Amino acid sequence: MTRVVIAASSPAVRAGLGALLAGVPALTLLESPTTLGALADLVETVEADVVLLALEPGEALPLPLAVQPDAAGREPAVLVLGDEPTEAWASRALRAGARGVLPRTASGEQIAAAVAAVAARLVVLPEYSRGPPSVPAFRTGAPLPPVHPLTPREVEVLAMVAEGLGNKLIAVRLGISEHTVKTHVATTFGKLGVSTRAEAVAMAARLGLIML
Repeated sequence: MTRVVIAASSPAVRAGLGALLAGVPALTLLESPTTLGALADLVETVEADVVLLALEPGEALPLPLAVQPDAAGREPAVLVLGDEPTEAWASRALRAGARGVLPRTASGEQIAAAVAAVAARLVVLPEYSRGPPSVPAFRTGAPLPPVHPLTPREVEVLAMVAEGLGNKLIAVRLGISEHTVKTHVATTFGKLGVSTRAEAVAMAARLGLIML
């Protein structure tokens, strides 16, 4: 289970995101800070895997974004929801310590997939971004094709494919059958519009999900 803390200045935004993610089986929502200033102290006590930071329109990035390690020495990944983040804005967020950036208009499925990705230490960027200069992502001048959002489990499988693991090892690590892994891989190929594992990794890099 991925443990998530939702941080936002607005109580309504915190409640809305909580309701949006409450039904995702792979996520556990932890206590949320009442202010952004209380975020660091809270994370140290609740041992979160991911901090979902939702900024209001016009609200500045609270720098730095890197959160101090918790009592067990784990450093939570920070995923920022911003108001139509530009590539330059996303680049500043990543340099400040964020692992991912999404627009505030992202769907619940997209946010859940992004949470799973940053928890797996992948980088998440808006689809229109080809990777700010600070991210050594795969680059190409070709436009990015439309991609259906991946589920949190598909993101987990894709991350392990990027590590070079075969279906059998992925199945063992996730505690699922090899047949289920094959199904996830095939579905991911279809969503990404690719036909090989290498193409899937390359496309994920183009979308900013993987650092190569």
